[in-house]
Amino acid sequence: MIQFPVIVTFANQKGGVGKTTLCVLFAHYLVAKGVKVRILDCDRQMSVVRRRKADIDRYGEEAVPFPADPERVSNAEEVYDMVEKIFGNQDYEVTLIDTPGLVLNEPNKLILQNSDLIVTPFHYDKMTLSSTSTFIMCLDMMKRTLGQEMRARLYLIPNLHDGRIGTRSELMLWEEARDIFSRYGVVTPKISRVSSMERISTVMPLDQQLKLVTPAFDKLYLDIFGSLEQFRMSPKSTIEQKTTEKPVITEMIPELTDTDAPSDLNFETDNNTTTDGKPE
Repeated sequence: MIQFPVIVTFANQKGGVGKTTLCVLFAHYLVAKGVKVRILDCDRQMSVVRRRKADIDRYGEEAVPFPADPERVSNAEEVYDMVEKIFGNQDYEVTLIDTPGLVLNEPNKLILQNSDLIVTPFHYDKMTLSSTSTFIMCLDMMKRTLGQEMRARLYLIPNLHDGRIGTRSELMLWEEARDIFSRYGVVTPKISRVSSMERISTVMPLDQQLKLVTPAFDKLYLDIFGSLEQFRMSPKSTIEQKTTEKPVITEMIPELTDTDAPSDLNFETDNNTTTDGKPE
């Protein structure tokens, strides 16, 4: 079983796949389960923090269901300090980390190295599949290099999926991609593209949003807590505390960003396909 505090990082080198929205919705999902959770916003755009400020201005600070704080991680030392503070804080069972469209530089590799779960949203289109494949390959190389020092389990979420889009050959490619991705991590149920999923609130989610994301998030929750019971209502509402007092810092391959995806992860991009799968 995963020891707490649990670190769940939302990451993909491809931007625009819904990392921030899913990070916030997973926080709401965990709050509904009775879990003490917080978000650390490591994105330079500070999307979560800016949204939180707007929500407080509108609803008041007493309506806030979980903390959402900015975190500067421009170098390895700042990541080390951040992870050390997470390990030393007993107030939260789960810390969610929202990353930018991820370049695998040293600070970002250290975040991934110290995560328990890595959640990678993606779209079923050739451009996103190609970029996501490269990211998966980089994670695989990190795991091979670090061995037991990288414990993170990978979850891939097909996000904002529109079942009306896709030719027959594209649908076959999407299914092939799902099969291939499942060799490297857990591919969750799809999250449908609906207008409500384009919105974000750090105070209260829409009922339709939680209904759409629950099948995918149940997979993550089950991995962390061992059952789908309410955490605070469960007789097993304890998780073993992490014994390590320091973040894991290990020398890694200098530049994983130059890595080419292996043949089974190689999805060529199509210049006539947009990032949402629609012809230009």
